[in-house]
Amino acid sequence: MLTLHAHAKINLGLRITGILPNGYHAIHSLFLPIRGLFDVLTFKLHDESIEFIDNSSLRIPAGNNLVVRAANALRQYTGTKQGAIIHLDKSIPAGAGMGGGSSDAAYTLRGLCQLWNIEISHEELLSLALSLGSDIPFFLQDQPAIVEGQGEIIQPIQLELDGWLLIIMPGLHIGTTWAYAQVHQFAPIGFTRFDSLIHEGIINLTNSSIVNDFESPIHAIYPELAKIKQYLKDVGAELALMSGSGSTMYGIFTSKEQAEHAQYWYSSNTTYSTILLPLHETMNATSNGSIT
Repeated sequence: MLTLHAHAKINLGLRITGILPNGYHAIHSLFLPIRGLFDVLTFKLHDESIEFIDNSSLRIPAGNNLVVRAANALRQYTGTKQGAIIHLDKSIPAGAGMGGGSSDAAYTLRGLCQLWNIEISHEELLSLALSLGSDIPFFLQDQPAIVEGQGEIIQPIQLELDGWLLIIMPGLHIGTTWAYAQVHQFAPIGFTRFDSLIHEGIINLTNSSIVNDFESPIHAIYPELAKIKQYLKDVGAELALMSGSGSTMYGIFTSKEQAEHAQYWYSSNTTYSTILLPLHETMNATSNGSIT
């Protein structure tokens, strides 16, 4: 039996730069792995079929379920007749801009390659991942990265971030396809690239160029997200931003006390879920599950 932790991500800024020839939006973003928040995937050998079990209330049809699609795509690509029982214990909220479904798919590919003893090049696996979803290739390389194009251009970076990350999940499900349809303005030519803001592994989180182009259209429809952003800034967050297309909002604090104060306020006055993590530890954790 193989158990893997499929971790979340946040976007430390996201620019939408245009439309690609295939109709997808082109992005420029800084992705950060958040290993302190993860789904647990367990794999067991089975007969010649894929059996999927999860604890989610979403009940996504098998044809749309990224875990099942990833497993079937790997079987078809490699020609293996092996099967698996896949159990998903989900903690990353869906429709929250934290990449939960994409991470599950990436770790399904990784887990089944190991379970089935499949030899496949990293480039082949990246191509297979991209065919399933734009964010999935990032989770195969598993470190901070500048992500561009449709999601297939991944530039790993060295980044050191200290402080406290407060994640606020309002419980809104925002579909990625719908969110992209709300975007009608792109980043201007000559916009500031996020990698140009990083010097010797350090980025100034107060730099006004760290923005998310989804915020303006999404916050116009969900003003409660804009209120979260403003509150986080008011109580001392160095950076307050939406992750991906939302609905997760987060603040990065240098002061643990300020972060705890903000978390306590949301716990006491709202029904929002919150997670407080030491940023350096969660970005650099090495544990990713086990084989038993």
